[in-house]
Amino acid sequence: MKILAVDDDPFIRELLPVVFREADYPHLTIADSGATALTLLAETEEHFDCLLLDIEMPEMDGITLCREVRALKDYRDTPILMVTLRSDAAAIERAFAAGANDYVTKPFDVKDIATRVHIAERMLENTEKAPRLDLSHLPTSGIAGVHGFALEDPVHIYGVDQLVLPFSLGNYLSQLSRQHLDICQVFAARVEGVEDLYANCTSSEFARAIAGAATSIAKVIDCPQLLMTHNGCGTILCIVTGDSLPGWPEIEGMIQHELDELDLRDDQGDPLRVTLSVGGPIQPNASRTQRVRKTFDRAIRRVTTRQKSKPDTAPLQKPSVSAAH
Repeated sequence: MKILAVDDDPFIRELLPVVFREADYPHLTIADSGATALTLLAETEEHFDCLLLDIEMPEMDGITLCREVRALKDYRDTPILMVTLRSDAAAIERAFAAGANDYVTKPFDVKDIATRVHIAERMLENTEKAPRLDLSHLPTSGIAGVHGFALEDPVHIYGVDQLVLPFSLGNYLSQLSRQHLDICQVFAARVEGVEDLYANCTSSEFARAIAGAATSIAKVIDCPQLLMTHNGCGTILCIVTGDSLPGWPEIEGMIQHELDELDLRDDQGDPLRVTLSVGGPIQPNASRTQRVRKTFDRAIRRVTTRQKSKPDTAPLQKPSVSAAH
């Protein structure tokens, strides 16, 4: 595995090769700044498999560098691990929102480095299996109901602020400290009638609906501590820390209002009506080993219960474009 580590601290740059050799990852290249790292990424012919970025650096910090790396076509999906102090939770959240997939904390522990890089390897192996959609490059002449992904696939939409991969959100949740678990809330939102949406819309329309839902959630929960992922089946899992959130169930109406204000349109320019159900919030499971699965399952059950309690909604109707499709 070819790794690029970026850190401005000379001591850390001397320490990293030793740590990574002990962790059995000897193929390490080191850069002393964000600018040097971007030059290496542009000029090195052999693609790096993983990036390790220090958050606190002068001139260009690690979060800015992460954002710059994600703008490079060849590194959109490369695993990025951030290096930070354990106490700096706010910076970690900003880093994930910028495109990071995981993090390690100072001081370095060989076992921890090996674990996190091994997880990055697993992510790299599964990269091609996880569908990605870029709204700016999707054709608007697709065939309704014909997609390159299943409804159950956790399709990721590029370019939506604070929307991350399921893998990344799980990594973030699994490493939360007990202190931050106490102020953390997890909830799920789901597109109503998503089966009809999938069957009657093109891929670009489906992606627009998911992106619109996530954008509306982020606008209502207006804080940098929000992270979201599309978990498949039109379900968006959300994690937020803090105590100044809108109340439930009022939040559902607020999000729906923002979604309606987006005035989403289908490929033909006609209105694309998207309705959300929002489940009540829960606190994450305390057990680190079972936290991700149990927490997300509970959040999904909450939104499922909420959806079942609402009056039946009519299937998605697009009569004005049925002939064209």
